[in-house]
Amino acid sequence: MISTSSSSAETAADSQVRLIQADGETHEDLACGRRTCDMGDPAPLLPRNQMRNIEDILSGMKLRAFHWRMLGLVGGGYFAVCAEMMLFIFLSEPVSDEWGLGDLEFPWLPFCTGITSIVGGYIAGTCSDKYGRQPPFVIGIICLAVFGVASAFAPNYPAFIALRCAVTLGIGAFEATGFVLLLEFLPKNHRGSIMVVVTLCGALGAVLVAGLAWLILPHFGWRWFVAFCAVPALLLLAVMWPLAHFSESPRFLMVKGRKTETLQVLNRIEKQDYSNLTCPDTLPSSKQGLSPTHLARLFSPELRGQSVTFTLIWFLEATGYWGVTAYLPEYMSSRLGAHAQLSLFSVFIGELPGIVLAMLLVEGNMLGRIRTLRFFSALTAASLLLFAAVPQHSVQAALIILCYFSMVPIYSILNTYTPEAFPTDMRSTALAWMNIVIEFPGLLTPFIGATLLSSSLPWLYPLVWAVVFLFQFALTFNLKVETAGQSLQDVQHERVQECSSIKQSTESIKIKPEPC
Repeated sequence: MISTSSSSAETAADSQVRLIQADGETHEDLACGRRTCDMGDPAPLLPRNQMRNIEDILSGMKLRAFHWRMLGLVGGGYFAVCAEMMLFIFLSEPVSDEWGLGDLEFPWLPFCTGITSIVGGYIAGTCSDKYGRQPPFVIGIICLAVFGVASAFAPNYPAFIALRCAVTLGIGAFEATGFVLLLEFLPKNHRGSIMVVVTLCGALGAVLVAGLAWLILPHFGWRWFVAFCAVPALLLLAVMWPLAHFSESPRFLMVKGRKTETLQVLNRIEKQDYSNLTCPDTLPSSKQGLSPTHLARLFSPELRGQSVTFTLIWFLEATGYWGVTAYLPEYMSSRLGAHAQLSLFSVFIGELPGIVLAMLLVEGNMLGRIRTLRFFSALTAASLLLFAAVPQHSVQAALIILCYFSMVPIYSILNTYTPEAFPTDMRSTALAWMNIVIEFPGLLTPFIGATLLSSSLPWLYPLVWAVVFLFQFALTFNLKVETAGQSLQDVQHERVQECSSIKQSTESIKIKPEPC
């Protein structure tokens, strides 16, 4: 009688421990350690302590030529994105003069392009988590190159806005997928510094735009300026496949249960025996196939606090950055009496040492992600407060450079920290959401900046944006999880909890399953 009851309990536990999916992608048997992927091809039966997950393999690799090529691809993409994104701040005067625009007509350009960037980011992010990082990334670069050149030939202002909107579709697609694509190839001990290098490439793109504005705008006009700003995207499009032997993210492939393709990508990085690779302990079931595309998952009980904090920090960063930047050339020209393009070129050069410093501080053996973010937020707020308080123009010019020294690296830290904080099956959706959020300040700050600039109080302009960064600094104390040097999470936390509940239930009936 006791034996029968024990057998029944064992059968019940076995039905809980054996998680079999009937969608043809993944079949899992936790009791015996067996897993099959890719339409039922069995993985070798190895002792559990000899099996490795995708994090172990990627983090066990040294940086190789493949990693540097991927950095060149994504860094080149962000260089092109920032070149296209920053050019509008130099166009207000020449475009308004050519088409006779009023004071409140030019702001419709950043307003409309902000809307299309939101659309592009949402579509690319959700498609990236469902179909892969590769397709939206490629489409984004194509939009940058083709429509960037085409906008130089716009016959009128509405056509120019329409073509620039097409460009920002590509910008939104890159921002949702580019950082994630690179992140998912990198060893954990090098993720922070290498991801910051991508932002350094973006800063160089901004320097290029400022230099081109200084050299080309006064002599050749805005159309040549816009065309030259599209050259980086054209060059990247030409060398994309030869540069990186372009591959899909191995983490994405593994989470989707596509083990054969994962092995092909891993062997492209480093040829060795990966037969001991295991799929993640839990994978999305067929009924959950569309769930990664739902933004509502970011605000589930397990992720709500983290998502809200990241959302507010990103929102305040964009508000402060575009608030300072959108009318900075006009402010420096009218209030400081400086040459607008040359001064902004100098300011953008000042970003580079700050990004290099962030690259050093962001790793776990230094300050880590959270404390580095706090440091740069506080320094940005302090520089703007001093700018508002000090009347000397030479000191104000130095403080503007200090502001950019600290303000731009915040983006690099957030672009590294945010995707690390979310699991692979919703990582692009999370980053797409953050990039949607940062477009809303771009819709309003041109109008706010114009109002502040017209004020008779010269200290009001920097003071308003200083307060924004003070709020951001305060919010960083709500970030609790440091990701520097830590493994990336590949499946949603609630799925991991489900596995834990299975363990607890089996322990209650005296069965010792293999660890989840």
